[in-house]
Amino acid sequence: MEILFAGGLLFAISILAGLVFTVIGTFFGHIILFDSIFLAVISGLVANKVLHIHPAFSLLIGIAVLLFLFWVQNTRYGFWIVGGLLSFLWALFFSVIAYSATHKDMIWTYVVLGLGFVVMMLLHLKAKDSTDL
Repeated sequence: MEILFAGGLLFAISILAGLVFTVIGTFFGHIILFDSIFLAVISGLVANKVLHIHPAFSLLIGIAVLLFLFWVQNTRYGFWIVGGLLSFLWALFFSVIAYSATHKDMIWTYVVLGLGFVVMMLLHLKAKDSTDL
């Protein structure tokens, strides 16, 4: 019985690790798709939990946001507008973490904000180059 439990536990850990690495790989490999999925999930949850829209309609809203953002980020001007805005938001997220981790040191906060923006823009540019045919 212990062998069966250990095998099942190992299988569950393997699936969880695979999902985590898939999310990380999508984040670094194709940030445009990751941003679209992330914002689609958030918009569906906000529609359901905050606006009290039926879950089926919330799912449709999430799918529409996913398709719209993915399409917009693959256009010339939409890429720069949405990609730049999302790069700034990711950099802001990283700088808030740095602000908290360094006990409110503003120098680290601004350095992480700047570097985070540059790194995220480079990830967006890499993803844009990989989708250009």
